[in-house]
Amino acid sequence: MPIDYAELLANQVVSDQRYVLDDAAVSAYVEAVGDTSASSETAPPMAIAALSLRGVVQDLAIPGGTLHVGQEIQFKGAVSPPETLDCRATLLQNSVRGEWRFLVVRLEVEDSRGTQVMEGKSTIMVPA
Repeated sequence: MPIDYAELLANQVVSDQRYVLDDAAVSAYVEAVGDTSASSETAPPMAIAALSLRGVVQDLAIPGGTLHVGQEIQFKGAVSPPETLDCRATLLQNSVRGEWRFLVVRLEVEDSRGTQVMEGKSTIMVPA
């Protein structure tokens, strides 16, 4: 069933996913982006950001034609695979300008010990 983006409210959790970041997931990310600087001991920080956004895209059923127009991310510590990550996205803003709906989501990622390893926000433009 399609999501009615107009019904999403500020402070609503729009995605709450758990992922296992293991060596295979890190290798797949490194290969996909061509990251030649990746360490074998820690996961690339942007791999963690990609996982957090994956949940948003899946849970909000983001349609084709959507633009990811901005992100501000802070990484708070290294993550060594294998690690279980809890990725939560909370809607901060939902507005329409012209033919576009702007969704701003706060991203929070915690490791298996409950330590926050990443926080930030992403702005997504969905065709209205």
